[in-house]
Amino acid sequence: MSLGLVVTLYLGLAIITVFATTRASHFVNELDKKTKISGALIGGVMLATVTSLPEFITSITSTIVLDEPGLAFGNVFGSNMFNLLILAVVDLIFIKHLFFNKTKTGVKTNSLIIMMYVIFLLPMLLSRISNLGYGTFDIRIGIAFSVISLLIILVYILSLKSMNNELPQEKLGTSNLSMKKILISFAVWAFVVVIASYYVTVITNDLSIKLNLSASFSGAIFLGVATSLPELTAVIYLFRVKNYDVALGNILGSNIFNMMIISVVDFINVRNHIYQGVADDPGLSKNLSLLLILGLINSIMLLVALKRKPQMHKLLYALPSIAIIIAYIIYIAFSIGG
Repeated sequence: MSLGLVVTLYLGLAIITVFATTRASHFVNELDKKTKISGALIGGVMLATVTSLPEFITSITSTIVLDEPGLAFGNVFGSNMFNLLILAVVDLIFIKHLFFNKTKTGVKTNSLIIMMYVIFLLPMLLSRISNLGYGTFDIRIGIAFSVISLLIILVYILSLKSMNNELPQEKLGTSNLSMKKILISFAVWAFVVVIASYYVTVITNDLSIKLNLSASFSGAIFLGVATSLPELTAVIYLFRVKNYDVALGNILGSNIFNMMIISVVDFINVRNHIYQGVADDPGLSKNLSLLLILGLINSIMLLVALKRKPQMHKLLYALPSIAIIIAYIIYIAFSIGG
């Protein structure tokens, strides 16, 4: 296929993904009105799982079908960076809402995300200091799981408990739809998201080859952005209806689910040691290290925004969001320059 056709298909699939997720987000918002479940849990589990389905499908496709684990790593951690970029940009666009002053429900979940970043980063940093391979610090357990994957899954289980214990948000209105219609409509649009995500992975791989880009960088930019478009549309929609807890829960739930995806891929891909592949590829290791470090910094910035006292001065209020945007620009600049 020509480059023009590949780009056209990429954009077309992205548009389908955006539209389908907008509809899925609508029915999640209806579900939030219909139930007494906390908004943080609705956004962090149900909506986040659906908006992270593209990352899940693309990561499995990248590793199992295309044998490009760099795409999977770049997709997951690039998506996390882009998700926080979405939150930061939307926060600045709707700065009159003073979003971070009105929700404190994500502190525990975001702290667990920081813990996940440390789990992924520590073996990489130790391997660089000691000149040992990444796999030296990643002991295999049984056939499939590694220590890293096991720890990440345990933290994810803790995050589900954390989101379940979040304070419930005051419900904004009621839904006129039946529970059956809400769930069926939600499932239909979620299915469309899954199908679009599979094909966008294949197209992104073709795009990276034609543009002569590394798999990890293409995964972080083209695949990461494409699979994060659901979060973008969901957050904008939820901000507009002032459902802030679900919006925040969606981003945090998506990020923590994304990181768990790597562990699931590790379990499925029993033929190869996916973490050892990082050590064997200097380019992937360098790009992944940068993604992890900047992702950790951004998560800390988000924690600052959530834990500080309500800030009424708009410039001071905006500083964490500005820092998150700068971090994403730094990633792009260093990756292209490197």
